[in-house]
Amino acid sequence: MAGYMDDDWLPPSEDEEEEAAECELPDYGDVNFWTEVYTQQRGRELAPQEWLVSYGHFCAQGWRRFLPPGGRVLDLGCGDAEFMTEAYDDGYHDITGVDIVEPVLETMRQRNVDRPGMTYLWADAMDLSVFEDESFDVVFDKSTLDALKCRGAEATSSMSSEVHRVLRRDGVYLCISLNPPEDAQPAIEGTACGRKWDVEVMVCENENYDGADGPPKHLYMYVSRKRP
Repeated sequence: MAGYMDDDWLPPSEDEEEEAAECELPDYGDVNFWTEVYTQQRGRELAPQEWLVSYGHFCAQGWRRFLPPGGRVLDLGCGDAEFMTEAYDDGYHDITGVDIVEPVLETMRQRNVDRPGMTYLWADAMDLSVFEDESFDVVFDKSTLDALKCRGAEATSSMSSEVHRVLRRDGVYLCISLNPPEDAQPAIEGTACGRKWDVEVMVCENENYDGADGPPKHLYMYVSRKRP
């Protein structure tokens, strides 16, 4: 497993830990939260936000190698990001995006109307019953796991189990996350029904890091394959 130690990192103080414990986070797994966020964004006519990592930065890490040519890709919790649109223009022409916010899906359908092979469906990451077993070569997740971690282990277990089910035997689950391995890896591996993963951890510098309080310095990509 890859890892690193940031020279500037210090463990949180007791006061910082208490402050974090008292902070109430939104329910990032709730459709109403994301619907409100998207509605406000459209009301202010804001440009789409490329959350976590752009396609260009992804490719600059050499991670494009995990997207097989001609493979069928599921973009889990697609939002209105440009990532998969750019991947399509780079040669990946079988992409299905799913989200729980219908207005987002409609926006993406309109944006990519001239890109045959890009499909958008309503589906919950915890219940992908709209898809048959072993339907995809790649399941791509950019912080959807992070969002569901706010709902607890049952939510992440349901999601990971469903990802495992819809992924082909030689497929790969790519999870880009803000969470370090000690937090994210158990969430991925904690599937139900005895489904198992082999997980490889990648680390890259956050392209949005500015040295101030805000985006973290590093991001992680968890490359997960079905264990035989």
